Amino acid sequence: MKQWLLEIYRVWWREFRLVLRDEGVVIFFFVLCAVYPILYSLIYNTEVLRDEHIAVVDDCRTQLSRELVRQLDATPEVKVVSYAANMQEARELMRRKECYSIVHIPRDFSSSVSRGTQGHVSVYSDMGLMLRYKNMLMAITEVTQSMGARVQEDVLAPVSYGGVGLIENRQVPIGNTAMGLASAILLFILPLIIQQSMLLGIGMLHGGSIERRRKNRGYDPMAEPASVSSTIIGKMLCHQIVYVVPVVYVLHFTPMIFDFPQNADLLQSVALAVPFVIAVSFMGQTLQAFINERESVFLMLAFTSVIFVFLVGVSWPRYQMSRFWYTIGDCVPSTWMSNGYVLMQSTGASLNQISHYFVMLWLQCGVFFVLAYCVERFVSRPRYRRWQQKAEIDPDVLQRYDIVKNGVG
Repeated sequence: MKQWLLEIYRVWWREFRLVLRDEGVVIFFFVLCAVYPILYSLIYNTEVLRDEHIAVVDDCRTQLSRELVRQLDATPEVKVVSYAANMQEARELMRRKECYSIVHIPRDFSSSVSRGTQGHVSVYSDMGLMLRYKNMLMAITEVTQSMGARVQEDVLAPVSYGGVGLIENRQVPIGNTAMGLASAILLFILPLIIQQSMLLGIGMLHGGSIERRRKNRGYDPMAEPASVSSTIIGKMLCHQIVYVVPVVYVLHFTPMIFDFPQNADLLQSVALAVPFVIAVSFMGQTLQAFINERESVFLMLAFTSVIFVFLVGVSWPRYQMSRFWYTIGDCVPSTWMSNGYVLMQSTGASLNQISHYFVMLWLQCGVFFVLAYCVERFVSRPRYRRWQQKAEIDPDVLQRYDIVKNGVG
């Protein structure tokens, strides 16, 4: 046991020195975690869009249709900038970017409402910016529901009490009180930034080891002789210590800087992040089987980033995913971390209330540890031994392979 613990310490110290000496790893571990949260937050800032320009085509031209337009103009989301004579004129206004949405009120709108049948209002919106569609949809939905409620009140006036509506409709936002896009999206993205930066840094460290072995006949002069388990755990402890500051900065100070929902307790957020960082470390050591040089990590970034964003449930709800993609999402640590973190920050949930996410992260720690152990013992180390055997026969075989692989020779 003493020898095993000493091996863990030596691997940890070796990995820590490699992290600090490698400029690429420093960029991924520290600079990326420092810059990306700020960059993404600035992209989605300001969170809400006010007074979006719209054009109205009123073919009804009644008191009810004019009231609908006045109420739309009174909402903070949209602003009526033009009354178009027909749809062709309105489309021309949108083409010239003088408006970004069109509201068409048909000729039979008022008569349909008077008869007690459903009236229809058509909305055409520029989808170049999702916020425009969101604003237009919110404004028209609020106004039409309010008008419908007043029409029902007029019908029920004889049985209503004191002229007051029977049911009061009041919108009370919880968690995301600003109802902003950044507060809804960035809380999901922040843990994903930590995961991707770790995977990239771990992959670059492994790619550097591969390159050193090719230059030194299959041997890595920076490697420490240690057992498989002590090697994996030593690397994980290094990643855990290195990421203390980035985790606190990304998960705690970034929401504070941009005034995102901040209802989580710092200690409980860090406690949730502990198994998350461990699982990602073991996951990175598992994926190193697919990395043969430092540049391979960029391919991994391009291949996994978008997929992980969708799997976390920020763009498409997880309960609407097919069973295949739902299962794939369950295998990614960011899925459990992001959803648990959002519940803590938005609704103030305690660690006990999101214990399912916490337990699943620890379960992933065990699964990825086994996978990383198998990769290190049955994939990486046998490959290194084969390289050493080939290098004993032909000392330049590994360098020639590297030259041919890169298209130089």
